[in-house]
Amino acid sequence: MEAALQTPQQQTPYHHSYYPNKLYADDHPQKIIPFTEKSEYDGMRVSEEEYWLKYYEEGDAALEWNNGILEEKPVSDKDGFDLYSWFHRLISQYNETFNEGEMIGLEIGFRMKIGKKVTIRKPDLAFIHKNNPEQMPPLDRSYKGCFDICFEFLSDSTPSDIKRDTVVKKHEYEKFGVREYYILDRLGDETAFFYLNSKGLYKPLKPNRFGIIKSKVLKHFQFRVEDLYNRPSDRQLVKDKVYQKYVQVDFQNERKRAEAAERKAEVERKKVEAAERKAEVERKKVEAAERKAEVERKKVEAAERKAEVERKKAEVAEKKAEAEHKKVLRMQREIQALRNQLGMNEIGQG
Repeated sequence: MEAALQTPQQQTPYHHSYYPNKLYADDHPQKIIPFTEKSEYDGMRVSEEEYWLKYYEEGDAALEWNNGILEEKPVSDKDGFDLYSWFHRLISQYNETFNEGEMIGLEIGFRMKIGKKVTIRKPDLAFIHKNNPEQMPPLDRSYKGCFDICFEFLSDSTPSDIKRDTVVKKHEYEKFGVREYYILDRLGDETAFFYLNSKGLYKPLKPNRFGIIKSKVLKHFQFRVEDLYNRPSDRQLVKDKVYQKYVQVDFQNERKRAEAAERKAEVERKKVEAAERKAEVERKKVEAAERKAEVERKKVEAAERKAEVERKKAEVAEKKAEAEHKKVLRMQREIQALRNQLGMNEIGQG
């Protein structure tokens, strides 16, 4: 437990208190704050040692320690929890993508010594950058260094609870060196963002002309202030250029690969269709050539049949000529025989 008390010390005392600029009050008016009943522990005076031993891990209430006094963190309402859940999912996805450090929650506290004052705060969320010289071992239940970013989510709290987050803690975090401080009010009145300038003072981290907050600690972390209240789903965020670098990156990559595969398949399909069209053209050419060859074949067959007819006519003519020739020869022989007979008759008479 003594190790839990050893933290960096900064000697700047608490000089003044002031309220932050209320940047979003017009769009999100604060409703009347109801009285919130506190536990028996709130306001008790205990030593720091007793706090670490008995109250730091108290299960009935979330207790912080402010220079000897227990202060109970208010319980969130449903809308406050929805804001917390949406933002926690958003920044967790960011860190999964860029791995710039560690998200801290679960009522893990850290000790701040500012001048003679010591407080132990449990931010709703906190971030330890990977370049922070004081990292948090896996089994530790409190943080020994200075968080790089603290996040507080306001709910239907009492005026003193709201002042604690917007004024007191803002001053403590500034003097202790928390590099950025985000106050997230689900109604919008007290929503504000601060960064530590080179002089060690908090300056408003203002949205740009598109309403986008860009962290100075986390290189690529940005979000639209309006979305804290609209809370778009991840499916909507992946279509938004503000979030595309870090929301559901694996899903986006898978979708891009699927789209690339679909485009490639479409190209291949068109190639196949073109090849099929070309093959159809070639098939029709072949069919035309076959029809032409068939016509030529039929012409040849007709010519062959005609030639056969002519041949047969020729054969008939030859046979007829042969018969005529034989007839002529026979007649010549008969004539010769008659001549011979006449000659012999003349010789006999003489």
